[in-house]
Amino acid sequence: MKTRRSYLDRLTCRGWPRDSTALRGALACAVFLASACGAGPDQKGALAASQEPLPPVYCLPDGSGFLRARLSGAINLELDWGNEDTQCTGAVRPTDGGIRMRFSRTTASIDSNLVVVFGIANLEEGRSAKSLPVNVTVIREGEGEFFSTQGDDKCMLDEVSQEAIIGIPNRSRSYRIVARGFCTEPARAVRGPGVVLMSRFDFAGRVDFEAEDTSEEPLVAHR
Repeated sequence: MKTRRSYLDRLTCRGWPRDSTALRGALACAVFLASACGAGPDQKGALAASQEPLPPVYCLPDGSGFLRARLSGAINLELDWGNEDTQCTGAVRPTDGGIRMRFSRTTASIDSNLVVVFGIANLEEGRSAKSLPVNVTVIREGEGEFFSTQGDDKCMLDEVSQEAIIGIPNRSRSYRIVARGFCTEPARAVRGPGVVLMSRFDFAGRVDFEAEDTSEEPLVAHR
């Protein structure tokens, strides 16, 4: 007497039939079970991790970072970047002991990541100053567009102040730097035509005087 296969036997596709039609049905059952049961624990964990949102980006730990600037020319924008979603870093330039401050943010209006770099040659650690020359670089990452004043004679910091930052681990020489300034001449394209004038700007970012900026961006490698 033929025994009736249990529900579990049918669900797990046990007792593979010998005729081709039934065999195709059994194979379909196996495919169904593979998709229904899903991945193993490790794969499920990896999938869940990949779907988790990335942690937010903050310029300064106390929420006080920002960059505001007016750009015109090849890039025509009014920047009003707040602390959230703005990356800001700063370090010592190994070539001359000056500092380089970098602000970046994904900018929907130009569909790319925009980077603004300030190179300051004569700013001493922890000191406030006025009328300091500054080199300005503007980069559209991924687009191959680099604009630089390529010198300290086109832009000026009206004033700049520094205060020690509390809350960055292992950074005993980190400072919040607040500055405002202007440019009288534009940053010119390193390759090809085009200029970008940053007529005015002010920012609050950070510099780690224990770190060196060893980036080799072609337009600012000498700054």
